[in-house]
Amino acid sequence: MIAKVFKQYSYVSITVSALLLCLISYNYSNLTATWLSFQTKSLNFLLILAILIITIRAIGRVFKFARIGARSNYYMLMYPLIVLSFPVESLDLRLLLCPALFFSGWSFFREYVEKRNTITSNRSMILLFDSILLISISSILFIEHLFLLLFLLIGLAFSKKSINSKELGVFIIIPILLFFTTYTIFLVFDVDALFFSSILSLKKLSFSNQFNLSFIYYNPALLYVFFLFMCSLLLLFRKKSSYDIQTLDYDGLFYFGTLLSVIAFVNPLSGIELHYLSLPLTYYTHHLFLWKKSLSFANFIFISLIISVLLFTFVLN
Repeated sequence: MIAKVFKQYSYVSITVSALLLCLISYNYSNLTATWLSFQTKSLNFLLILAILIITIRAIGRVFKFARIGARSNYYMLMYPLIVLSFPVESLDLRLLLCPALFFSGWSFFREYVEKRNTITSNRSMILLFDSILLISISSILFIEHLFLLLFLLIGLAFSKKSINSKELGVFIIIPILLFFTTYTIFLVFDVDALFFSSILSLKKLSFSNQFNLSFIYYNPALLYVFFLFMCSLLLLFRKKSSYDIQTLDYDGLFYFGTLLSVIAFVNPLSGIELHYLSLPLTYYTHHLFLWKKSLSFANFIFISLIISVLLFTFVLN
């Protein structure tokens, strides 16, 4: 029943997905917020909901240009359930907004790689421009986000069509122009203190010298999500797809491994950092549905995930 509802777009699937995003937004709006927040919880709720909608739309674009989006819209349920499994204890809106911007940029980048051989050079460069611009905007919040452009460069470097000088120029010019222009404007209006921060400077976030993944196995709902993720990886390497799609899939795994390693050194963990992993967890777990294309199997995955989230996040928490 659940899988059938989310097999295609419908009023029911959109409503259920929206309600789950509202539940997440409500939970987050009741947490202690840092950096930027409104006095009224309703405005915080709407801001968080808008960021989550941007994120899920970006995930939908990634599915579309990975050539699996037309088969089902399971991500509309998978993404909220995965996010609900995150043990979030405090809220920094930057750690919610930055992944949304990066995922949006990644979705445009996947479209660029998919279409750059079939559309005009100018139109394809616009897609690359949008991708780099979105990720560069996230670097206004955290300077370290400039390093995320390396994942795009890796994807282009190992793609079927090698990177050219025009593409390389866009990677260099856009971040520099955006960075110095916005810094000058924010300096004039005396709001530069809110931006151009470093993740290392966050008051409630520090790094230890010990690699620690206890946040996974101490949270059964999240542990089950990672179990599904690991099972899907076994199927990913057997999937037959184009060279560029496989390259981007492996690039995405490299991103996941890198970010998970960084998060493992964070102590204490607020949980909101896990949003950086929400796209790869949703995307790669979806490969389970491609392996077994039966509604019964999809229903089993969804029901077991729903039970684990309800039981370990709401009932026993």
